Amino acid sequence: MSNIEQSYPEDLQEILNYAEELSISIIDKLNHFDAKKVNDFYTVTNEKIIRNKALFNELGYIPNTISSNSKNEQPNEFKGLYIFGEKTNGIIVPVYVGISRTIFRRLRQHAWGKNHNECTLAYLKTKHSNKAITRKIVTSDDMLPAKSKIQNYTVVLIPVPNDYDLYFLEVVLAGKYKTKWNSFRTH
Repeated sequence: MSNIEQSYPEDLQEILNYAEELSISIIDKLNHFDAKKVNDFYTVTNEKIIRNKALFNELGYIPNTISSNSKNEQPNEFKGLYIFGEKTNGIIVPVYVGISRTIFRRLRQHAWGKNHNECTLAYLKTKHSNKAITRKIVTSDDMLPAKSKIQNYTVVLIPVPNDYDLYFLEVVLAGKYKTKWNSFRTH
C-alpha cells in the first residue's frame, strides 16, 4: 500500500498479461469497420462543442467517475485510457496513448482546445512541423492543422479505475505500439 492508500498490484505479471491482451483488443477495435473518430463524438455549433452522450453510451463508454467540479453525485466522466490511431498502409495504427480521469473533457481539449496547455498533442505536432513555435507565441490558429488531424483520429477508450494500473498501462502500451507522439520526458 502506498502512502496515499493506493494498492500496488499483487503480481506485476498479471498486469503485463492484461496489457498484452489489451494491446490486441485495441488494434481490433481501432480497425473495426465501425470504429469512431474523435469528431464523431462531438457536435460543433456556434463555437460550442457538445458531447454526443448517446454515442459514448452506445459504445459502452459509460461515465465511471465523478469529475472534481461536479455538483452531481452520479458519475459524469470517464476515467481510463484513450488511444488515437491513424491510417498507415491501409491499417489503423496507434499513434498516441493517453490517460485521464476526465476523458470526455480531455478529448474535446485535444481536438478543439484554445491554449497549448489544453491541446498538448496539437501543440507537440505544431512544434514538430515548425521548430520556431514556442509555448509563448503559439496561437490557437497555429495549431488548427494539428487539431483538425486529431479530430479525424480513430479513437478507442478503455476504462481503468485503478491509478497504478492506469499509469502503468499507458507506458506499456505506448512502448509496445512505439507510438510516435508519446513522450515520457519530465517537465
